Formats: sequence, C-alpha cells, structure tokens
Amino acid sequence: MMMQNEKLCGCTLLRMEDMENAFLCGFDYVEFMGKYLVSLTEQEFAALQRQADSYPLKVYALNAYCPPEIRMTGDNFDLQQIKAYAAACARRAGKLGVQFVGIGSPRSRSLSEGCDRTMAIRQMKDFLKATAEEFGRYDITVCVEPLAVCYSNFINYVQEAVRLAEEISWENIKVVVDFYNMEHMGEGDLNLSKWMPYIVHAHISDDDGTPDKRSFFRPEKSAVHRQRIRKFYESGYTGALSVEVDMPVDRKRAMETLQIMRLQ
Repeated sequence: MMMQNEKLCGCTLLRMEDMENAFLCGFDYVEFMGKYLVSLTEQEFAALQRQADSYPLKVYALNAYCPPEIRMTGDNFDLQQIKAYAAACARRAGKLGVQFVGIGSPRSRSLSEGCDRTMAIRQMKDFLKATAEEFGRYDITVCVEPLAVCYSNFINYVQEAVRLAEEISWENIKVVVDFYNMEHMGEGDLNLSKWMPYIVHAHISDDDGTPDKRSFFRPEKSAVHRQRIRKFYESGYTGALSVEVDMPVDRKRAMETLQIMRLQ
C-alpha cells in the first residue's frame, strides 16, 4: 500500500488561470480537459505550456476527453475522425507530460433507443484501440471510465469498464474509477480489490445540487469520503486521486477537500 505521505492528490481545472489557486491550495498536480486542450490555438496552447512550466505542478492527467461530435458509438462513428482527434490531443498531452487520459465524455458514447449494444461494444473497443494507439506514442495510458446513468446509458458499472480493458488486453488501456459516479450507481462502497490490476487512476467529488455542478466536498460528507478513500488505498490502490469539479478553484473549499483526500 502507498504510504499516506506518498499519495498524489490533484484537482481538475476548467482553465489555465486556475493553476495558481491549485498550487496555493497544495495540490500535487492538475488535470485539464482533453477537449479544452484541443480547442486552443497554437498561441493559446503555448501560453498554457508556459503557465504549466511556471509552477511546480504536474499536468498529470486529462479528463473530459472529447466533444460530442467525436462519437465512440452510433451511426456517426468515424474511425478516421477518432484517430485524427486522438492524434491532436495526444500530441499536446505529450508536450505537457500527461500520464493518463480518462475516457468519460457521456454525450459521445450514449446510445440511442434501440441501438444494438453488441455493435456499440465493438465500436467502443475500436475507439479505445485507435485512441490508445495515438496516446501510446507518448507513453500515455487511456482509461475507460464507468459513468452514472444521470450522464450516460452505456458502461455504467466498474465491472463493465474492467471487462472492456480485460478483453482488449492492451498495456495502455486501463480504467479510471470515479466515486461520484459509483455512488450514483450504488457502488460507492464497493470493494475494488479484485480489479486493482486495471484501476490506475481515480476521481472523487460532491455536487452543488445537480450532477452538472460537481464540486468540492460538502462538510456533511467528510466522514463518508474519508472512509471510502481509506478503504480504497487499503484495498491495494497505489495511484493518484483527483477531485473533479465543474467550477473554478474555490481556495477555501479546495483546501478543506484536500485535507480529507490526504486523510488528515
């Protein structure tokens, strides 16, 4: 088990301007959205690189991988478009030193009514392989993320994500778990020990009244989060833990959340 003082704790960011607050709060690293990276002009990305270089913070991972028009399943599935997007995102992620990219992006993978799920699984596997091939050029691991039904109707449970990674059996296709999604699916206190060979990254958060407003921890859930984090690491997890939020970094709430993440 990773020792408490070795645990890496990070924060997802909506914009590069939040790096200063993340640094001042004491986070070890940050995550940017994949779709944010790709949306930047060359000049804007160069500014982000300079911003990242000015702080002793790793850009350790990416969340929110792609916009809705990049389809993982369905009638508009386009493998060439998938590869081109992955190449663009991976190139910038590689320049930032990213190690993991989480594949959530619910609007890109939700299934239409009557969709053939067997075909959807086959498409998802092809999507992951094409994406992992591009990111693999930079030694970046692609992580399937199970999402709650409030976001998507496809790959909702940890076991489903693990099965995909297991069946593909590529070294750089693994799983990221998200305790917010797990809680919504009744898996918040699930024993994950048997799936640890596939779980390489993790997210956690609360919300401010709706799943579209994921936030830093609410005080009344502090004990729940501490218990889940402690159990997670005791079950054999040795990776990093990010608080994934849909808001700018609120320093007071972020620092309180970080203390809980570090089990202090």
